[in-house]
Amino acid sequence: MHVRKKLLGWSSIVFVMAGTASLPAMTFELSPMGSLSKIEVELNSPQSGEGVSFSPHGIKGGFSKVSGKIEFFVANPSMTKLNILLDARNLRFGYHRIDTDAQKADWLNSLKHPKISFELDTLQNPEWKQNTLVAQAHGTLLFKGRKLRISLPVKIRYFRGERKKYDGRQGDLLMIRGQQTLTREILGINPGTMLDLILNEISVNITLVGASNQVRPLLPTPLLAGP
Repeated sequence: MHVRKKLLGWSSIVFVMAGTASLPAMTFELSPMGSLSKIEVELNSPQSGEGVSFSPHGIKGGFSKVSGKIEFFVANPSMTKLNILLDARNLRFGYHRIDTDAQKADWLNSLKHPKISFELDTLQNPEWKQNTLVAQAHGTLLFKGRKLRISLPVKIRYFRGERKKYDGRQGDLLMIRGQQTLTREILGINPGTMLDLILNEISVNITLVGASNQVRPLLPTPLLAGP
């Protein structure tokens, strides 16, 4: 009897694992969550010197619209796909002069290259730590018409059935947070000049919130037991 129970127990585990592994990707759209998704940019100034045209403690800006889609594999996060689309003309710092200057050819050159996009290639070394997935995201950034290889650490949270709290529709929410510091040389943003006003490093903070149009299956395994 003891052996039989043990065999039945292992059969149940195998069944659950097989069912989990065969789950298709959950699709999350960024647009429905509107302002919850943010791409923030921080420029910093030298702490000494004169003639700084904005706050010596730096200035933050952001993109007013973030669109894109996430294909998230709960059972195999390394297969996750993600694409983000931004319009360079939507970047705002809250100061008219800086907003205008940022669009010029030696900065964003948004008249010629309005499209900014990021496409995820893979999530490396994904690891669940309680209800948070940590991983290293590797992908391709399209910026000013050039394709750049970018890597950044990310944290991912899954909120099963939580979409209804925001817009009344059935579905799950997925939140991705990440931060990376890029240089003006890498981005081709006025490199090597104006360093007495703006430091070479640019901090980019990412918060993405995607919504699915369905609630994922709830299976008897810790991985799928909740958000």
